[in-house]
Amino acid sequence: MSGEDAPKDTSACGGPDCDEKVDRLFAYLDRELATADADEVRSHIEECRPCLDEVAVDQVLKDLVKRCCQEEAPVDLKLRIRAQLTTVRVESVRVEPAG
Repeated sequence: MSGEDAPKDTSACGGPDCDEKVDRLFAYLDRELATADADEVRSHIEECRPCLDEVAVDQVLKDLVKRCCQEEAPVDLKLRIRAQLTTVRVESVRVEPAG
Protein backbone atom coordinates (compact mmCIF):
# COMPACT_ATOMS: atom_id res chain seq x y z
CA MET A 1 0.00 0.00 0.00
CA SER A 2 1.55 3.31 -1.02
CA GLY A 3 1.44 6.44 1.09
CA GLU A 4 -1.31 7.79 -1.16
CA ASP A 5 -3.46 4.71 -0.59
CA ALA A 6 -2.99 4.60 3.20
CA PRO A 7 -5.89 5.90 5.28
CA LYS A 8 -5.29 9.37 6.65
CA ASP A 9 -4.58 9.48 10.37
CA THR A 10 -6.85 12.34 11.29
CA SER A 11 -6.64 13.13 14.96
CA ALA A 12 -9.39 15.69 14.44
CA CYS A 13 -11.70 12.88 13.40
CA GLY A 14 -14.66 12.04 15.57
CA GLY A 15 -16.94 14.81 14.40
CA PRO A 16 -20.59 14.46 13.40
CA ASP A 17 -19.64 12.85 10.09
CA CYS A 18 -17.80 10.07 11.93
CA ASP A 19 -20.59 9.63 14.46
CA GLU A 20 -23.11 9.15 11.66
CA LYS A 21 -20.88 6.66 9.81
CA VAL A 22 -20.01 4.68 12.95
CA ASP A 23 -23.74 4.34 13.68
CA ARG A 24 -24.07 2.51 10.33
CA LEU A 25 -20.99 0.27 10.57
CA PHE A 26 -22.80 -2.94 11.51
CA ALA A 27 -25.29 -2.45 8.68
CA TYR A 28 -22.32 -1.79 6.37
CA LEU A 29 -20.49 -4.93 7.53
CA ASP A 30 -23.68 -6.98 7.13
CA ARG A 31 -24.17 -5.55 3.61
CA GLU A 32 -27.55 -4.17 4.63
CA LEU A 33 -27.02 -0.65 3.27
CA ALA A 34 -28.21 0.56 -0.11
CA THR A 35 -25.38 0.83 -2.64
CA ALA A 36 -25.11 4.62 -2.38
CA ASP A 37 -25.03 4.51 1.43
CA ALA A 38 -22.46 1.71 1.43
CA ASP A 39 -20.29 3.67 -1.00
CA GLU A 40 -20.53 6.72 1.25
CA VAL A 41 -19.51 4.77 4.36
CA ARG A 42 -16.72 2.96 2.48
CA SER A 43 -15.35 6.26 1.15
CA HIS A 44 -15.33 7.72 4.65
CA ILE A 45 -13.61 4.66 6.11
CA GLU A 46 -10.90 4.84 3.46
CA GLU A 47 -10.11 8.42 4.51
CA CYS A 48 -10.53 8.15 8.29
CA ARG A 49 -8.12 6.03 10.32
CA PRO A 50 -10.22 6.03 13.55
CA CYS A 51 -13.27 4.81 11.64
CA LEU A 52 -11.17 2.20 9.83
CA ASP A 53 -10.00 0.97 13.23
CA GLU A 54 -13.62 0.84 14.43
CA VAL A 55 -14.55 -1.27 11.39
CA ALA A 56 -11.73 -3.68 12.22
CA VAL A 57 -12.89 -4.03 15.83
CA ASP A 58 -16.52 -4.49 14.80
CA GLN A 59 -15.55 -7.15 12.23
CA VAL A 60 -13.49 -9.07 14.80
CA LEU A 61 -16.43 -8.91 17.23
CA LYS A 62 -18.87 -10.17 14.60
CA ASP A 63 -16.51 -12.99 13.61
CA LEU A 64 -16.06 -14.00 17.25
CA VAL A 65 -19.80 -14.08 17.91
CA LYS A 66 -20.38 -16.07 14.72
CA ARG A 67 -17.70 -18.59 15.64
CA CYS A 68 -18.89 -18.98 19.24
CA CYS A 69 -22.61 -19.19 18.48
CA GLN A 70 -22.74 -22.25 16.28
CA GLU A 71 -24.94 -24.30 18.60
CA GLU A 72 -28.44 -25.10 17.46
CA ALA A 73 -31.42 -24.81 19.78
CA PRO A 74 -32.83 -28.12 21.06
CA VAL A 75 -35.77 -29.48 19.08
CA ASP A 76 -38.16 -29.31 22.05
CA LEU A 77 -37.34 -25.61 22.53
CA LYS A 78 -38.06 -24.91 18.86
CA LEU A 79 -41.39 -26.74 19.15
CA ARG A 80 -42.40 -24.79 22.28
CA ILE A 81 -41.54 -21.49 20.59
CA ARG A 82 -43.56 -22.38 17.50
CA ALA A 83 -46.50 -23.40 19.69
CA GLN A 84 -46.34 -20.10 21.58
CA LEU A 85 -46.17 -18.11 18.33
CA THR A 86 -49.17 -20.00 16.97
CA THR A 87 -51.09 -19.33 20.20
CA VAL A 88 -50.24 -15.63 20.06
CA ARG A 89 -51.37 -15.43 16.42
CA VAL A 90 -54.66 -17.22 17.11
CA GLU A 91 -55.40 -15.08 20.17
CA SER A 92 -54.58 -11.84 18.32
CA VAL A 93 -56.97 -12.81 15.50
CA ARG A 94 -59.77 -13.53 18.00
CA VAL A 95 -59.31 -10.25 19.87
CA GLU A 96 -59.54 -7.94 16.85
CA PRO A 97 -61.62 -4.86 17.74
CA ALA A 98 -65.12 -4.55 16.36
CA GLY A 99 -65.17 -2.05 13.52
